[in-house]
Amino acid sequence: MGLGSFGGGAGAAKALANLGADVTVTDLRSAEQLPEALALLQGLPIQTVLGEHTRASFEKAEVVIVNPAVPANSPWLQIARECHCTLTSEVELALTACADVPCTAITGTHGKSTTSALLAHLVQDLQGRTVLAGNLGGSLLEKTQGLTADDRLVLELSSFQLDGLLAPSGWPSMAILTCLREDHLDRHQTVEAYAAAKQNLLTTQDEHCRVFLPEGEPFTQAWAQKAKAGVTWTRNCWKPEDIGLSPSAALPFPETYRQGQIQAAVEVAITWGVPTQTVEKRLADFPGLPHRMESLPAPEACEIWNNGVATHPEPTAEALRHLPQGAILLAGGKDKGLCLKALAEAAERCDSIHLFGKGGQRLAEELVFLNKRKLFLYPTTAEAMDGALQDLRPDHSLLFSPSFSSFDEFKNFQERAILFQEKCGKLKRYSKRSK
Repeated sequence: MGLGSFGGGAGAAKALANLGADVTVTDLRSAEQLPEALALLQGLPIQTVLGEHTRASFEKAEVVIVNPAVPANSPWLQIARECHCTLTSEVELALTACADVPCTAITGTHGKSTTSALLAHLVQDLQGRTVLAGNLGGSLLEKTQGLTADDRLVLELSSFQLDGLLAPSGWPSMAILTCLREDHLDRHQTVEAYAAAKQNLLTTQDEHCRVFLPEGEPFTQAWAQKAKAGVTWTRNCWKPEDIGLSPSAALPFPETYRQGQIQAAVEVAITWGVPTQTVEKRLADFPGLPHRMESLPAPEACEIWNNGVATHPEPTAEALRHLPQGAILLAGGKDKGLCLKALAEAAERCDSIHLFGKGGQRLAEELVFLNKRKLFLYPTTAEAMDGALQDLRPDHSLLFSPSFSSFDEFKNFQERAILFQEKCGKLKRYSKRSK
C-alpha cells in the first residue's frame, strides 16, 4: 500500500514477488506519477491498482504492507482491518527475517543519515557483510536477504518508520539517537507524539543492549530512566582520547553539534571489534554523503555549499554560524510549522537571503520583523536558485540549505538538491574547492 518516493515500496513488492508471494500494489498516484517505481516492477507477476485504492483490493488481501508515508488516520487502514487483513510494514518483515543479525539502528531529527554512513564506513573492514539500509532509500527487505549472525546491519529509521513498529525482542543490539528537535508536526501533530515515535526504537531492547543518547536533549533524561538497555551519553565536547583514540585523531566534521554523533559511531565500531588504529584511519578518509555541506564548483573567489538535505531550520542555523559573515542564504519549501527564531537570528549574518515556498514566506516575515535587508521572495524554487546564483559576488559564500520540506514542488529532497547542482554546473569560470 503505497510505492513511496525512494524505492522502498517497489523493492519490497519485487522481493516478495521473487519469494513467490501473490502481490498487488496499490497507490493513490497514477502510473504517470510513478515511472521509476513501476520500471522496477517490469516483468514481474505483480498486479497494480493505481490512481485509487479499492475495497476489493483489501478484500482479496491477507497481509497489507503499509508504506511509512501512509498516515495512521488513513480511512483505508480501517477498511483493511474490516477486511481482516494483517497490517505490517516492510521494516517489520525485514527485521523478523534477520532478527539474529547484529544491528545498530539510528534515528534522530537530523544527522541520522551521516551517522549511519559514518558507522558503516568505520566497520567496513570487519569480516562478513555490512549492510547500510533503511531511510537512506531502497528496499530494506531486498538489502537484508541472506544476512546471517556473522554479518551486521546499520539501519537508519525515521519517525514514520518507527511509529507503531513491532520489532523482535532484544532488538536492536545498539541504538543511537542523534538529536531530538521539533519536527514533522504535520504528521505527528504534537512534539510529544513525534518523540514517542522515536522512542519506540528502545521499547524492545533488553539489558544486553545499549543505547546512545545525547546529553542535555529534551525528553532524553526520561528516555534513560525507562530504558532497559545500558545507556551511554554522547557529548559535543568530548576529546578523542576520552574514547580510546589518540589525541591527534582527525575528525570528519568541525561542527560542534555533530561531535556527539561521531562519538556514538566510534564507540559502536570499537564495540563491534574495529581496532582503534583502523577507526582513526577511517575517520580521516570518510567522504561524507551528497547534499550535506557539499562544496560545489563555483566562480573564481566564491564558494557554493550544497546542504540540500536540510529540511529542518537547525542545521541551516548551525551552517551559517560556521560560514564567514556576509554569506548568501538560499532557503524555503513546504512549511512544517517549526520554530524559525534561531534560523532568523543566524540569518542576520547574511548579506542577502533568497527564499521560496510557503516556508520561505514565513521566514521572510520573521526576517522583516528583525529588519533584515536584501530579502528576496520568489514564486518557485528554480527562480530563487537563479536569483541567488546571479547575486553571487567574489569573496562570497552561497549556502543552499532549504530548511523546509521539498514536497511542495518535488518528490523528495534529492530531486531539489540535484536541480541546484545542475544550475551550479552551468556557471562559468570554475575554481576547484573542497572542504
